Amino acid sequence: MTKPKLFVLAALLIAIGVGLFVWEPEEPEAECAKDTGRTSGFVDEEKNCPISVESYERIREAASGPRWDNIGGLVLVLGGVGVAAVGAFRKPKTEA
Repeated sequence: MTKPKLFVLAALLIAIGVGLFVWEPEEPEAECAKDTGRTSGFVDEEKNCPISVESYERIREAASGPRWDNIGGLVLVLGGVGVAAVGAFRKPKTEA
């Protein structure tokens, strides 16, 4: 690849990586508990009903689990920096 193409690829990778860092996925919507005897102890303010245990576990998992979008963004940014370094320091091939 030529140097300009490498720099375009690096810029594209970095832009997508930063986009993944900035993008915040929606958290799961709270579901009302059908059995009011078994709830999570939290209340959905919008629907004015107790949240089910399963729904709360999904919400908690989404909030505390690994952020794959951030991990992917980091990989893309590092890959873009690597491609830019290769483009900057690679010597042109000489034909014999």
